Amino acid sequence: MTHTLHRRGDMESLHGDYVLLAMTARGINREGSGDKTRRIWEVISRHKNGLANFGNLSLGNSHTTSLEELMKVDSIILHAVFRDLSTLKACLMDLKKADIGISIVVSGLIHEVKTICDEIGLEPHTVNLSLGVHGRTEELPSEPVLEIMTMCGHAMVSSQLVEKTIKAVREGKMTYSEGANALSRMCVCGIFNPPRAEEILRRLAQIRSIPEREQTL
Repeated sequence: MTHTLHRRGDMESLHGDYVLLAMTARGINREGSGDKTRRIWEVISRHKNGLANFGNLSLGNSHTTSLEELMKVDSIILHAVFRDLSTLKACLMDLKKADIGISIVVSGLIHEVKTICDEIGLEPHTVNLSLGVHGRTEELPSEPVLEIMTMCGHAMVSSQLVEKTIKAVREGKMTYSEGANALSRMCVCGIFNPPRAEEILRRLAQIRSIPEREQTL
């Protein structure tokens, strides 16, 4: 799965943004996997204080459901966004110990993810790297807008909505937190990071104007 892979931003911004994904495979381990996915949610719930968001395709994100509700259903795919490396590391250690039998994917800064895997004795099966966007990049939204948009891998957070939210925050019609949560609600998978969006909105609110289009690569 690569919908969590293409988040934009500098090292400082991405330092607090780590996505954990677990997914069953049709024809391999999906049938009868309900107990296993519920156990994964139970492990994740132990670290809820370090979560920025979570969700699955059937119940939605943290704005529409709870970890308690997610632990009651069969999940095909699970998402959880962590705010810091220490909490992610602790969760991965618990998942390793539980040995549930469902593949776990972690997206984040490659050197940070590799370091914690080495520290707890996990050997990645596969590594995917985002090489950016190529082609007519002048047609893309501006880089600051892309930083927010790419936190939703299914493009449910549009550039127009981001620009409208930035304008509302600047005009005092929304707080930074309200703006971040309004954007986060659109990402039904739960991989959007509201605290990071709030920080980006704080930064963008200080900029008088953002170019509609700019070449980013």
